[in-house]
Amino acid sequence: MAVIYLIRHGQASFHADDYDALSPLGHQQASLLGKGLAARHITPDHVVVGGMLRHQQTMQNALAELASEHSHTQDPRWNEYPHQNILGVYEPNMLTPASTRAFLAGQDDPMAVLQRTFMQAMARWTSQPDSDEYQENWHSFKTRVIDGLSEVLAHPAKTQLVFTSGGPISLVASKLLGLKAEDFMRINWTLVNGGVSKIVTRGNGKASLSTLNNHDIFEVLGDKTLITYS
Repeated sequence: MAVIYLIRHGQASFHADDYDALSPLGHQQASLLGKGLAARHITPDHVVVGGMLRHQQTMQNALAELASEHSHTQDPRWNEYPHQNILGVYEPNMLTPASTRAFLAGQDDPMAVLQRTFMQAMARWTSQPDSDEYQENWHSFKTRVIDGLSEVLAHPAKTQLVFTSGGPISLVASKLLGLKAEDFMRINWTLVNGGVSKIVTRGNGKASLSTLNNHDIFEVLGDKTLITYS
């Protein structure tokens, strides 16, 4: 049996212009994640990391807590979908982080408006799979994530870590659970920063989802501020 752990990055810098960097809390989450892996004696034979800064920072913090050195392979197929562009196509007032903050500041319930607008924007994106309005359309996103998954599944390593984002994890989970790909946001919205999802493959080559969004390492510490979603 082979095991693949899909790891969502630590908290990103939601309120900064550069979203793609871990916040101070995100760095802490990533280190705790590494301690959790070490406590469970998870020693990877192969490590894959997406091409985004938050993926690499999460990996660096987590692997620093493991007992031995681990080389890694960078694979941009595990990158997140272009969420800011998807939002901006649907709502031009949310085309950039700065304009999004300004737009939300004028709302009575900013978080409710953000969640509603984001879900509507994602629904539009998935309903127009080949649209050239986007930096990356839905069809292209699905294709490259599943291609990345296929390569990981074909790798001979017994234990692999994949540092990625909520979108790819949700899409892979949907596929393995037999759900409609377009419903992946129902999973995506629930994923915790630093959460771990486990895939197992058996002798017949079939992959199955064993656990989704495990974040026990944060819960056992009893600090609710460690559980974030951005």
